[in-house]
Amino acid sequence: KMALKQIYDIKGLKLKFGSKKALEINTLKFHNGLIYGVCGNFGSGKSSLLKVLSGLQKESGGDVLFQGDKFKTNFFGNIKKHKEIQYIHVEMLNESSGLLANYLKNNSTVEQFLKGMFSSKINQIKSRHFKHFSLEHLWKIPINKLSDGEKHWLKIVVGVEKDPRVLIIDDYGLHLDPKNEIILRKRLMKMNNILGTTIILS
Repeated sequence: KMALKQIYDIKGLKLKFGSKKALEINTLKFHNGLIYGVCGNFGSGKSSLLKVLSGLQKESGGDVLFQGDKFKTNFFGNIKKHKEIQYIHVEMLNESSGLLANYLKNNSTVEQFLKGMFSSKINQIKSRHFKHFSLEHLWKIPINKLSDGEKHWLKIVVGVEKDPRVLIIDDYGLHLDPKNEIILRKRLMKMNNILGTTIILS
């Protein structure tokens, strides 16, 4: 078997917020094309680690290499969003900002939201994600009428359909009922098998 290439290489990572230490990791490697679970107690730094991996949070010290390179930064020192990394997290549900904001305001349906993002493959998305009897009714529902679990599902659909090299999901399965979680797990495993996507879940 061929040796798997590293997609992340972390050395001496430190993350502090003021005097509070959020993370201290000597070495950590993630390999290309695998599925990882990051486990830990509440407040143990799982979300902080995923934010660092996604480039949303800059480390306080150490090296975080993605495909052998540090994340690029802009003039102000903020990390530029990497197009090959899709990060899904609870704040994306935030109504005042985030992914769904305009669609929540305009009373848009799930179909209208997905059409706005993926107009060319909307029929494939419908048959891929919404043909199961427990999910088909969501297609015509306004986004602001969705439960937290349904919004979480929708965010993951977007993450999957953006076809990233790395898909990072914080609080995976938090709001999902067991039936939908099983459907989603199959979808993620298929994505990993067929496309070789690296998937990191907390």
